[in-house]
Amino acid sequence: MSSTRRTTRLLGVAFMCAALAMPAVGQNVRQQSSQLTRNDVAEQLGAKVTSGQNEELGIGSSLTCTLVDPAKLAKLGISGMHEGARVSVMRVAPDKLRIEVDELEPTPLTKKGTLKIDEKGRLAPSAS
Repeated sequence: MSSTRRTTRLLGVAFMCAALAMPAVGQNVRQQSSQLTRNDVAEQLGAKVTSGQNEELGIGSSLTCTLVDPAKLAKLGISGMHEGARVSVMRVAPDKLRIEVDELEPTPLTKKGTLKIDEKGRLAPSAS
């Protein structure tokens, strides 16, 4: 009889854990639903992407492009870079991008930053 109680108790705990996990899964799906294409990101950064322009930049995806408008990048908090610099982007969360900008000319320089993505897909400097 204690075996039946133990099994019932374990099943109850398993169902409760599953029920508690369900809302988190639903929230995750809603957050990821704001699609952001590679071209959208590159355009906002002042960069040019050559392939996969309209592919979604999902969580864990990365993008490498070339800087064509340093002023746009400076507005987002990464200044002092020049046209032709390599811009590497990775979407690390539904609402965050990690940016790394490398250039060799006129002198070797690398700058990094984190950007927020708002609900409309617009980029802004991150507070952290």
